[in-house]
Amino acid sequence: MTNTADSTLDLTPRYAPDHVMTTRGGLQPVIGSRFYPVGTHPIGCPIVDSMAALELRTVAGSRWYGCEQAYINSELRMVVVGTPARDEVRMKWEIVPEDRQA
Repeated sequence: MTNTADSTLDLTPRYAPDHVMTTRGGLQPVIGSRFYPVGTHPIGCPIVDSMAALELRTVAGSRWYGCEQAYINSELRMVVVGTPARDEVRMKWEIVPEDRQA
């Protein structure tokens, strides 16, 4: 039997962070972001191809996150939809106010 709680996604739109931890440089500012829909991941992407992927780039490398969807909103900020409910770090990402979604 599969434990569905392990795969539950929180679909609350959240802002992608402006800083991320990297293994090569500690806390680094995000200098770019790119969303890859299912089936379009570049070679070397650590996210399974059956899930959409968000790449947050820093001078010390990239951080990758699986998600359902991501987009740039009217504030020109990256919004991520589909956070694993068990991911304590991502659940702390700032929630996008309703008037700034899509």
